Amino acid sequence: MSKNLSKIAKQKKIKYFLISFVDLFGVLRSKLVPAQAISEMQKNGAGFAGFATWLDMTPADTDMFAIPDPNSLIQLPWNKEVGWLASDLWMGGKTVKASPRVMLKNQIKQLSKKNLKMKSG
Repeated sequence: MSKNLSKIAKQKKIKYFLISFVDLFGVLRSKLVPAQAISEMQKNGAGFAGFATWLDMTPADTDMFAIPDPNSLIQLPWNKEVGWLASDLWMGGKTVKASPRVMLKNQIKQLSKKNLKMKSG
């Protein structure tokens, strides 16, 4: 069952969410979203221009959507009104396979089939 980010925002007094992902060069890309809009973002994602993310796309490609992972929520310690969220990238109803987070999840899944665990840091 998915966590309701709107309820969490009210409980924790979060006014804004940073919906984030990392591009292929390790650059964090984010969109600041007001808490009132988080339900829509949780359902459909925050739109990003794919060509601007270094994921081998052109301006002719459709937008990508970053769907936040509620389990990744971190309330910023230096600004409690902002909650940071990692997200999965979607485009055309499918995950963007070239996105680092999707690649990592796939590697973890493959390793778990061999009874192995990934460590990084």
